[in-house]
Amino acid sequence: MALLTVENLTRRFGGVVALDDVSLSLTEKEITGLIGPNGAGKTTLFNVITRLYRPQAGTVEFDGQNVLRVRPHRIVRLGIARTFQNVVLFPTMTVLENVLVGAHARMRPLSEGKGRAEALETLEYLKLDRYSDRPPPDCRSGSSSASTSLERSFRSLGCCCSTSRPAGSTMRKWASSSRSSTAPEDFDLTILLVEHHMNLVMSVSERVAVLNFGEKIAEGTPEEVRADPAVIEAYLEPRMPLLELRQVEARYGPIKALHGVSLDVGEGEIVALLGANGAGKTTTLRAVSGLVRKNGSIVFDGRPIGRDSPQAITRRGIAHVPEGRASSRVDGLGEPTDGRLRPWRAAGAEAGGSAHLRLLPVDGGAPSPAGRDAERRRAADARAGARARLSAEAAHARRAFARTRPIVVQELFRIVAELNEKDGLTVLVVEQNAILALDAAARAYVLEVGKVAIEGPSDELRRNESVRKSYLGY
Repeated sequence: MALLTVENLTRRFGGVVALDDVSLSLTEKEITGLIGPNGAGKTTLFNVITRLYRPQAGTVEFDGQNVLRVRPHRIVRLGIARTFQNVVLFPTMTVLENVLVGAHARMRPLSEGKGRAEALETLEYLKLDRYSDRPPPDCRSGSSSASTSLERSFRSLGCCCSTSRPAGSTMRKWASSSRSSTAPEDFDLTILLVEHHMNLVMSVSERVAVLNFGEKIAEGTPEEVRADPAVIEAYLEPRMPLLELRQVEARYGPIKALHGVSLDVGEGEIVALLGANGAGKTTTLRAVSGLVRKNGSIVFDGRPIGRDSPQAITRRGIAHVPEGRASSRVDGLGEPTDGRLRPWRAAGAEAGGSAHLRLLPVDGGAPSPAGRDAERRRAADARAGARARLSAEAAHARRAFARTRPIVVQELFRIVAELNEKDGLTVLVVEQNAILALDAAARAYVLEVGKVAIEGPSDELRRNESVRKSYLGY
């Protein structure tokens, strides 16, 4: 019996069709996986189901009720809960109290005792009961925080838990245990799971649906989906890279900063650059953007750009978001942001810039106030998204902003993920927090002394002993 039914769903963002006549059904007490390349429309589908976005066409029904007529804040009372990629818990509340936040949405008056008992039972199920009376900061690992978030959704209950791109380590541990297959029965849950690691999705899902450029191209059992030619072409086979670096060398006077760096970034990918200070990460971004003299080959969208000026590179569709986060004190954040457009196309640029500024929690018409570093950072990301096909991000904040940095970086990755999902923005990101970077990126390169030392899928790098010890801290 179908618990959640999506029929002929269409969602557009200006001229971009994020969902194109998508239909999908979830059988009660089953795990359904949702996969597809970056920018395929997976997060947009979640946002429509949970009423964050309003579709232009189509219907969503949950347990026979029209979800699109329900206000967003009442969705959880229907029994639809969701987790997010970036885990945010209440730091001054205990783990148990954080979980009860989800339970309160469906808890009847005078039933606090029963709710606490159920929450403790779930904590024990997820092996988090030893943390129940501690605040989340005492759960040192990101996986513990993600598990708490997952359990909050369990306790929001009861029938549908939508888990959107959760922290990789948590889902891998969950998938490797017997709990993954018994969770739907144990908690009376129907789960729609979005996760970048396809093998993980295939191992826990009874059915899998595949999106590509907003269209559903396949649906079936994991075995059927693996063998589908359309899935192999769209998702499994390597794509032609949008950006290629081959044997790139760069100098600052007599000091050689890059020693033959080679890397690829596929269209629609998020790729991370990791490495210690002075490893060559920022110099690599500067080489791509034409801001440093270099040798070697740099090709973007099939055309060499190694000898182009920074202005010409920007017009080709590459935006560099530098560490400094500078923004104009004269113009408002709402001014046209498309550096590629000629003056007579400024009206279209303003529409596109305004669409991207909706990602930011600031007044688009007001000048950016000095000293508000998080807003400047987000504004820089919006400018990049409005004008580029590829964004080269130097995401690490300076030590002077160490206290605000976790919040700024989390917001940065939220915006990057949304631009990637909605617009198919390709991102080459530098971030000192390797755990966040690997969670966001499909692949990563590790630079050491100006050379590529290690490269591969993010999940493989997490298991690499040298990467764990040097960058992940365990």
